[in-house]
Amino acid sequence: MTKPASNAVYVVVAVVLILASSASATPLPSASTLLACTAAQLSLSFDGEGGNFDGMSQSGTLLVLRNIGAQTCTVPGRPTLAFEDGSNTKLPISLETPPGMHPGPVILSVAIPANAEATGELHWVSGEVFDNSKCFSPAFVAIAFGTETLRAPFTGHLCAPSGQDAKYRFAYLKRDPVYVRSKS
Repeated sequence: MTKPASNAVYVVVAVVLILASSASATPLPSASTLLACTAAQLSLSFDGEGGNFDGMSQSGTLLVLRNIGAQTCTVPGRPTLAFEDGSNTKLPISLETPPGMHPGPVILSVAIPANAEATGELHWVSGEVFDNSKCFSPAFVAIAFGTETLRAPFTGHLCAPSGQDAKYRFAYLKRDPVYVRSKS
């Protein structure tokens, strides 16, 4: 083979290698590039875990968001909850901000794979322990996802001092492991 012909072969091989390496360098989508969940992709429910959260005028439940869609999607790590009466009117119930946490910690979004769940514990005062207590028994809890709203029945009883919003505590959602049935 002559010298100019061999140089041409080297150039062609170099170009092919460069193109191949640039094609394989395409980054995979990260968790931050996943699409946000829509209300249609999720189910919302509550699990009192057999009274595990109840006692001493306190109550609570486990909020469960399940991805019923076919693709992994993300939800806010602490979604905004609206407690509603039977006609879907928002009640004066708000998130309690822990002292010293204003504006609060940064809570990252949670990626929920298809058929998996994200859960978070809710806690509140359930007894009429305040002078002139004002209590609410919401019929529903609603979470907005963009322009859509996801609602689920709710049976809690939240109390506060008269003239104040009832408060609930909710740290953040965490992804639960996907259940895999054993083969035995």
